[in-house]
Amino acid sequence: MASSLTWQVDSRDGLIIVTVSGTVDTWSGPALYHALARCLRSEPAAVVVDLSGASVADAESAGTFTKILGEAQRWPGTPVLLCTPEPATTGVITAAAEEPPPLYATVAEALSALTGCNELVTQVIPPVPGAARRAREVVTESCLRWDLPHLVAPATLVASELVSNAVMHAHTTMTLQLVLRPRHLFLAVIDGSPAEPVPRGERHSGAIGGRGLHLVGMSADGWDHQEHRDGKVVWARFGHHAARTKE
Repeated sequence: MASSLTWQVDSRDGLIIVTVSGTVDTWSGPALYHALARCLRSEPAAVVVDLSGASVADAESAGTFTKILGEAQRWPGTPVLLCTPEPATTGVITAAAEEPPPLYATVAEALSALTGCNELVTQVIPPVPGAARRAREVVTESCLRWDLPHLVAPATLVASELVSNAVMHAHTTMTLQLVLRPRHLFLAVIDGSPAEPVPRGERHSGAIGGRGLHLVGMSADGWDHQEHRDGKVVWARFGHHAARTKE
């Protein structure tokens, strides 16, 4: 028999707050996951999930949250913050996760964690000689302004490779975007070509890319591509949470 689980979705200052009541279990979890996924697709500043009135049946049921947190690891990296004061709920969610999940005792604490960690830099770059150099300059300036000097080297390398690929293969004006999230820095290059980037050795007709994409994979915590309007976005993710945390 299905369990009783309800949730309410509210928008507030560009955020989405989902208040969950009842028991998250193997019956109700998939429906909650799909509701949270819809929230992510609307690309709010963050999705805050208030579980103060909810419980999680077991580790399998906690997969609802590990799955949605995994979705949030993709571009544009919308933060998903989980809120519960209950040690039992915290324990079961943490046990099911491969890495420490973003758990907070209250919604207020979660909102506080977002302060200063949802910043965006956008730079339009034409496909001309010097494009990669301009991308490196933008990334360096942004990392230093955000107190992330340890990410200058890997992020500039990735930006240079992605912009060079766009110049060589897309032949369109591109947009470089940097988004600072609570735990990650996201870097993306958006161009007007639908051709997908494929590392050398995995090429097929219509694919672009080469050895540089292997460097991207080695330098970033994760990368991928997806459709974007009439072209695509190629993105990379760099973790910074541990380095920025002050004891």
